Amino acid sequence: MTGNGPSGGGAQGLFYLRSEVARLQAAVKGLHSGYGRRDIASVKALIESAYRRDFEAAMRDRIHTVPLPDGTVLCRVLGRYKMYVDAEDTSLAPHLMLEGFWQYWITAFLCRNLDRGETAYDLDAGYGYYALLMSELVDAQGRVVALEYNPWLFQLLRRNLSLNGRDNIVVAHRVIAAGQAAAAKEMPVSLMGPPAVANQAVQFRRDSAASCIAPAMTLDGLEPGAADLVLVSATALEQNALRGMQGLMDRSPSLKIILDFRADRCANPREALDGLAARYPLRFIDHDGHAKPTTVEKILDQGSLSLFLSQIEPR
Repeated sequence: MTGNGPSGGGAQGLFYLRSEVARLQAAVKGLHSGYGRRDIASVKALIESAYRRDFEAAMRDRIHTVPLPDGTVLCRVLGRYKMYVDAEDTSLAPHLMLEGFWQYWITAFLCRNLDRGETAYDLDAGYGYYALLMSELVDAQGRVVALEYNPWLFQLLRRNLSLNGRDNIVVAHRVIAAGQAAAAKEMPVSLMGPPAVANQAVQFRRDSAASCIAPAMTLDGLEPGAADLVLVSATALEQNALRGMQGLMDRSPSLKIILDFRADRCANPREALDGLAARYPLRFIDHDGHAKPTTVEKILDQGSLSLFLSQIEPR
């Protein structure tokens, strides 16, 4: 049986796939001639000038990985950043090592909605993927605050910022973004790092489950002043980070929030969404990288969405 398009079988399907491969190869060749194989002018410029498939092809074309003795892998991300990732990580690291990017829709949305000179927060920054991208977008005139509570990931975050010369723009804190301040809080960790790394003393195991101890802070109490954008992970949502940033919302009329909403991370998801809807129009970031209107009911029905919350119209 034969068919049309990528799902078709037989000669027609094979012809389509060969044509698509040839088109992508031509697109990558064009990107090489436009930007040069050795470097990419900027992630923002590339996203603005290329279709999603072309952007993804260009990132994959520049993949390079180097395994290291300490259990990390050095890889090239977004065509320009050198990043250490944990070799045992089965969540984010495979995407960075084999594709060179993470969550195209958030990456593209950030490139359009974060500008030079602005202040951005990255909650649960991990290896620093978004913190590095934010630092490029805000440039030397702006500022990025990255929070990561896991001691091993925090060490890799700081190494990645230093390796790329971004530690003059990005301020890293080893704290949990929470609903209220606490001297210390026990948090689960899946990546422990090698047995003799710095900060290993603050990690411990209990009943075979990995845990770490970290201070908990509200964004309201972490730093004074306003912010332009806050990226909130599902873990930060679970720790009531939104409740701890009400003051930041009040003093930041132009604030833009990107929220990795997961209903299973909320004690009362409807109450949380109703509270957000009272402050901001509800929008979700679609896979094309653009924000579109939504409702509490639709979000609860989906269960998991990337939300955009702001009084500012997104670009």
